[in-house]
Amino acid sequence: MNKVVMVPDHFYNCPICGKQCEVEEVTGWNSVYRVQGPCQVFSCIMPLASDPLHCYNHIVFRAEPNQIAFQEFEVDLGNKSVLFANDYRIQHSIIKNSRDAVPLELSFIIVPDFPSLSSLKKKIRTSLTFS
Repeated sequence: MNKVVMVPDHFYNCPICGKQCEVEEVTGWNSVYRVQGPCQVFSCIMPLASDPLHCYNHIVFRAEPNQIAFQEFEVDLGNKSVLFANDYRIQHSIIKNSRDAVPLELSFIIVPDFPSLSSLKKKIRTSLTFS
């Protein structure tokens, strides 16, 4: 199996809306799974946007500054929002359909279709249906 590695053209812009991401230097990040180590977190929160309403972040470790290690964002599927994450270190996608639910961990990567989210939403719905 080929390993998927995401390297954005420009880390500083949100791939969903194009807005400049906020950058935070941290030693760990509490996401779907705890990310540990010195890293930069690039984030964009657009709670008032009509579409695409989203919260997005990706994490780049200081030791590997040219690769995204972890990426997560919230996607509105119409009837509910889901938290979607890709852990590029272990090549798994994670889907969590409510804040209290146990995440569904897939043993493969679902590559996001940015900036258009319609096909990504279809992939997420299909994964939830057949999992």
